[in-house]
Amino acid sequence: MDVRIYLTNLARYNAGELFGKWLDLPMEEDDLKQAVKDVLGSDEEYFITDYEAPFSIGEYENLHELNDFARQLQDLDEHEQEKVTFLLDVIGCKREEAISQQEDVTFYPDMTLEDVAEELVEEGCFGNLSDTIKGYLDYEKLARDLSYDGYHETEKGTFWYS
Repeated sequence: MDVRIYLTNLARYNAGELFGKWLDLPMEEDDLKQAVKDVLGSDEEYFITDYEAPFSIGEYENLHELNDFARQLQDLDEHEQEKVTFLLDVIGCKREEAISQQEDVTFYPDMTLEDVAEELVEEGCFGNLSDTIKGYLDYEKLARDLSYDGYHETEKGTFWYS
């Protein structure tokens, strides 16, 4: 999961000059400190004017905390990263909560709510139904009911947070 920020010198920006640098996170702490020095020079304040990440980044984020979070994300596999992004964007968790609670999320990659409803029926989650009965089920309505029970369909797939 790529996390990039454009770090801008606030004093120079206020003077009418956009001066900054793209940073790819995570970085080694020494490299991050040097990048901040390169952008600030003798000035004291920075802000983030742009970013590329699957989650929101504020203008005045703590760079060291953001760098640590990017490092934690890098240690997760692709599905775990998707779960963290879901917890941040849909559930509204804070970053540390999202990292620690991603194990509580079930992720159905590339599946719609209807696909998940069909899978749950096949797995016997609604009881042991015969194939004849399954043919009469309205998976669209089951999917709607799943959405009431904490299932969320996104462009990446469907998530369930228990």
